[in-house]
Amino acid sequence: MQKKGNKLTLTRAELQLMEILWKNGKAIDVHEMVAQYPEPQPAYTTISTVVRLLAMKGFVGVKKGFGKQHLYYPLLSKSEYISQSVSDVKATFFGGSVSSFVSFFLQEEQMSKEELEEIARLALSLSASTHC
Repeated sequence: MQKKGNKLTLTRAELQLMEILWKNGKAIDVHEMVAQYPEPQPAYTTISTVVRLLAMKGFVGVKKGFGKQHLYYPLLSKSEYISQSVSDVKATFFGGSVSSFVSFFLQEEQMSKEELEEIARLALSLSASTHC
């Protein structure tokens, strides 16, 4: 994990493992995690190391399973992590400005007319709901 300011960010390997944990919605063991990776699957020891690091950093909780088995589950939801990450990007690259952040993506992405219209509808809908 890389530290940005006071926040922790996930490496690509950690994020891939967190995606598996978020998708499961229940505590799972390392064998179940490995089984959910696409081929070629990483080694058991690799996943075991990554999940233990995630637990030490506070992203993953651990509970006892059967015998020596440990079950792992996310302590942070995917939406909470995304929200934190987007806030960090907005603060770092756009001075905290939502309009600058949105403007950048509107200019950089190749969006269809339909996508732009959907974004406009969403913005109007959100605007109307906050001014009630």
